Amino acid sequence: MLNQFRAILFYYRPIAVWSFAVTILVTIYNPGIVCALLTKLFLILLFWLMINDSSMRRKLKFYKMVGVSNFKLVLTLYVIDSLVTCTFLFLIKGFI
Repeated sequence: MLNQFRAILFYYRPIAVWSFAVTILVTIYNPGIVCALLTKLFLILLFWLMINDSSMRRKLKFYKMVGVSNFKLVLTLYVIDSLVTCTFLFLIKGFI
């Protein structure tokens, strides 16, 4: 279980910077939590389509070796990203 979580975090690190940039852009446009989470859901669905592509799947073998399915990877990434986004938006709303 811990190895699976580490494999998921291994793929979240590069995505985290882009995700935070999207969170900031969404916050500037509309600082609502629902809008931010729907935007993140759309982006995570695009990521899911990418990892289901056969050429991309060959590049991402590491998380498959530890027994993480595509669905588990995408779901866990969305949950982690949602928690980070909600925390950021709550902190921003506290200062505005």
